[in-house]
Amino acid sequence: MEPDIATKLPQWKSHDEPSLTRETFESLCAFEIPCLRIRGFATDAECDELVAAMDNVGLNKTYKVPGLVQPPRYVGLTQFEKRHEAKDAYFAEVEQAWREHEAVLSQMTWNPFERMWSLMREVYPEHSLELAEEPGYERYYAGIIRETSGGGTLHADVTMYSARDYVISQVASQITWNFFASHVEGDGGKTTLHNRPYRVQAATGDKVEIEGFSRSYVDGAETHVYTPAKGDVVMFNSHNPHEWTAVDQGQRRMGVSTYIGRMPDGNFIYWS
Repeated sequence: MEPDIATKLPQWKSHDEPSLTRETFESLCAFEIPCLRIRGFATDAECDELVAAMDNVGLNKTYKVPGLVQPPRYVGLTQFEKRHEAKDAYFAEVEQAWREHEAVLSQMTWNPFERMWSLMREVYPEHSLELAEEPGYERYYAGIIRETSGGGTLHADVTMYSARDYVISQVASQITWNFFASHVEGDGGKTTLHNRPYRVQAATGDKVEIEGFSRSYVDGAETHVYTPAKGDVVMFNSHNPHEWTAVDQGQRRMGVSTYIGRMPDGNFIYWS
């Protein structure tokens, strides 16, 4: 398998991190801008409430990320973490993940996920936005609640490679949104996005790895660095390789995330 570096795109039209509108979301799907930012998505009090709930319940899982001293810890379930196992392995854990999810949200007076879905439905009232369901398996899990203080290595999130036999592989666009519930100072915790959607040349059925690929793939690519801000949501196209730095000692990078995928018929699904 060889990286398809011929997928170079024109320079991004802007690095302004605009707010969420139909126009800006369409630009994000078309790889025309690096990211969107929903400023003031939550109040300071709501952020503190989420972090307190995370600490009270405990983040009981850890991402398998080679090379990270402090990999992300989380509540929930990701299909990505199950990509090397049979499909049954992911869906066998879905309902338990939802119970853990509810344990956190039950200690809060607000729901960041429902707030996000409401915003998306306002932007696209003519299209549905629903939790993804797999034929023969029922619903997916959606709603990673996590701490990402230790950084994140270069990777891309591309279901057509990591979930080829899942319904989520059929999405025409894959957008991730990240809500930040804690304040980060200094140079730590910043995410670098690379303007080079991840594509490889592979025979039908071949497994394609979406993390740990050579940094040469992003050599020469335009980059955008965004800073997490307490109370904000940042959305970006997850096909673009991305990475983030560890925060300074004594700080925490806390928040939640899911994917939003647009199906070929224009309707939306979400999952983790």
